[in-house]
Amino acid sequence: MGLDVAIPDTALCDCSDLREKTIRIGRMGRAFAIFRVECVFVYVTGMLPTNQEHDSALLLKILQFMDTPQYLRRRVFPHSPALKFAGLLPPLRTRSHPLSTDYSDLSIGDVRWGAQAKPGKIDLGLKELVDYPHRLQGKRPALFQIAETTSRLRLEAVEREDIEEYYGFEAEKVGSLVTLLEDSAGVTRIALSRHAPPYSKLEGAIKSTVAGTKSLLAVFGGPRRGVSELLSKEKGSLKELIDFWVNTVPQQGTETVRLEEAILTSLTLLNNTVGNLVAKPGYHQ
Repeated sequence: MGLDVAIPDTALCDCSDLREKTIRIGRMGRAFAIFRVECVFVYVTGMLPTNQEHDSALLLKILQFMDTPQYLRRRVFPHSPALKFAGLLPPLRTRSHPLSTDYSDLSIGDVRWGAQAKPGKIDLGLKELVDYPHRLQGKRPALFQIAETTSRLRLEAVEREDIEEYYGFEAEKVGSLVTLLEDSAGVTRIALSRHAPPYSKLEGAIKSTVAGTKSLLAVFGGPRRGVSELLSKEKGSLKELIDFWVNTVPQQGTETVRLEEAILTSLTLLNNTVGNLVAKPGYHQ
């Protein structure tokens, strides 16, 4: 069960500078969190110009930065020119970004991100570090569930997929969209395209298919080239690997629809149709 999204490494190709790129990623990140996306895949197209070859790394870094709670960001992300405009990023305010720093507000079963502060101590964003006898691997944060609050705070490591409620998204790079689609057998795979039939004509079929798979991968093209154009040499494979080609903005009133606008519009429609079939519970159920 899950809702995943694939975006190309060319997602920022029409942005003029780092500030504009950061703002776009922030808008996409908010959409991913609002509609309970579990994983964002950035797929390689081979069409990035030399002066933009680091865009895919920037995409991943800022999306991962957004998903990391504020109290761990300085510990997990050292100073970097890529994060120069991080202050412009909107807060996600998912359950994984709690505001409380008091022990007294914690209950058994609560989950928080934590990072190794020093041997035997974990930073959970509380006023004091918490004892934890095991050493974490690497600098990336880990998820901890509160197992005891009486005599002391006892933690148990958990995985994101084991949490019943929505707890933010992961972001990772994949070498090929075709490989990702092949590896997603058993998942309903939808490609968004302005050349496809309108969503209203396919809504029933999409809902019926997703009801069987309980999972969905939404594939987006880039600002200047759609999915089929980005993978023009692999169109035959795409036809076999995509279950639905859909236009979520038929008869658009503007000449172009920006990628972040397409993501927001498409995920809105999918959420209304199949959100409860594929995504974990969010707020205000």
